[in-house]
Amino acid sequence: MTAPTLASYDAIPYGSIPIAETHVESLAALGRLFGVATADPCRCRVLELGCAEGGNLIPMAFYLPGSEFVGLDLSVGQIEEGRRLIERVGLANIRLLHRDLMDGADDLGRFDYIIAHGLYSWVPEPVRERLLAICAGNLAPGGIAYVSWNALPGWHSRAVMRDMLCHHVRAEAAPRARLEAAYRFLDSFADAFAAEAGDLAPLLAAEVAYLRQAPPSYLYHEYLVETNTPVLFSDFMAHAARHALRYVADASLHTLLPGALGPAGRNAVADIADPLARIQYMDFIRARRFHRSLLTHAGEQVSSEPDGDALRELAFHADLASDDEIDLASAAPQAYATATGARYAVRHPLAKAAMMRLALAYPDSVGYRTLYRDAVGLVAAHGDEAMAGDEAAFAAELLDLLAWDAVRAAATERAYGFEPAARPRAHALARAQLDAGADCLASVRHTAVQPDTVGLRLLGLLDGNRDLDALARAMADAFPAGEDPAMVRQSCEQLLWTFARNGLLAEA
Repeated sequence: MTAPTLASYDAIPYGSIPIAETHVESLAALGRLFGVATADPCRCRVLELGCAEGGNLIPMAFYLPGSEFVGLDLSVGQIEEGRRLIERVGLANIRLLHRDLMDGADDLGRFDYIIAHGLYSWVPEPVRERLLAICAGNLAPGGIAYVSWNALPGWHSRAVMRDMLCHHVRAEAAPRARLEAAYRFLDSFADAFAAEAGDLAPLLAAEVAYLRQAPPSYLYHEYLVETNTPVLFSDFMAHAARHALRYVADASLHTLLPGALGPAGRNAVADIADPLARIQYMDFIRARRFHRSLLTHAGEQVSSEPDGDALRELAFHADLASDDEIDLASAAPQAYATATGARYAVRHPLAKAAMMRLALAYPDSVGYRTLYRDAVGLVAAHGDEAMAGDEAAFAAELLDLLAWDAVRAAATERAYGFEPAARPRAHALARAQLDAGADCLASVRHTAVQPDTVGLRLLGLLDGNRDLDALARAMADAFPAGEDPAMVRQSCEQLLWTFARNGLLAEA
């Protein structure tokens, strides 16, 4: 990696947060769904290339104490920050190493999972070569490497704005100065784009609006750095093949399924028999911008389609809810929403019952057989008994919900049992993140939890010495003057359950 690139990451660190699709539970499950005999996430070795401060890797190490984690990054400042957090938490199963990828990883042994998120497209060609060489050389048999990258043809649309911004900031050398100049450009030219840019006006307006609300680190490292090389899927796969790596799947499964296209798109790719060629042409149809590719050794047996028998060996979790009474008597679509507001239509009564079951169990993962059995019981008791035995329809809709990320898969059934104790206590990772001034915490399901000011204050009080009444008294001045004490207590209780549902509390 070149010196200017390294300096930019020290000056403007990229957000180091948990990325759900990189979690080894998810990687293990998706690998198995496509025929790869992946390692047990609770007993595995994990390497992250470009780990920054460890915001993605440290939570995995905390929640999976039986596994070993190693992170590499060239930024000494970010590595030192991550090491300080590891020391605060007291983790013994993770190491963050200050290392140039060009130095390789031969001394580190084999890993069951290798993660390279936000790295491949953003480094010079020799580093891309070494990245895939590490994936090939350090990946254990049955291993999965996750590599994300900017994709063509879709990224061409963003290159228009990148070209303009890079020209505008060309006289500035310091990263912060380049970033400030970029914001001035967006402010100065937004109206002119809307009025004068012709056919490109809607595209440029959308880019300006997006960049104004995106984190500054995203604007800088996507649009202002010296290297950002999007590639075609076919070119990426040819590069992987040169390193004896083969494709398994994408972390976003719906991008692989022709059924996720409209009728015209399905017709256009219907005669393309080769799975990889079909993905390339689906990228063309969608003008796709980004890939999250899962790779394994070329010698591994990989299914080109999700395997139904493998689906039945997995477990599932979902943080879904519906505002309406659950209709278990018909296949009428019913809206379910995630905690972040994403909405999904669930149709078959068995699938609706399964979503109810997962919502009540979250963050626990429920095995397929248990989930199906309980769904059958609910539909038989409260819906149309004639629809209670249609397992094929249940499996098909569960796979569809998995493909669209409404449901997440895990390799094994797992219960966490996080329930607020009489005197609740935030767990060691949450306390250490708060002490470090973080406003983004890692849930047990590897999502980014961003409490508001009130939530952060309450979490900081959870030292195991206060019951709910004492917490409500301590929190009273965080609410508007004159707020009913009963309402303050109720709000605190609701927040405690939210923390518990995200796995931020120590076990009772």
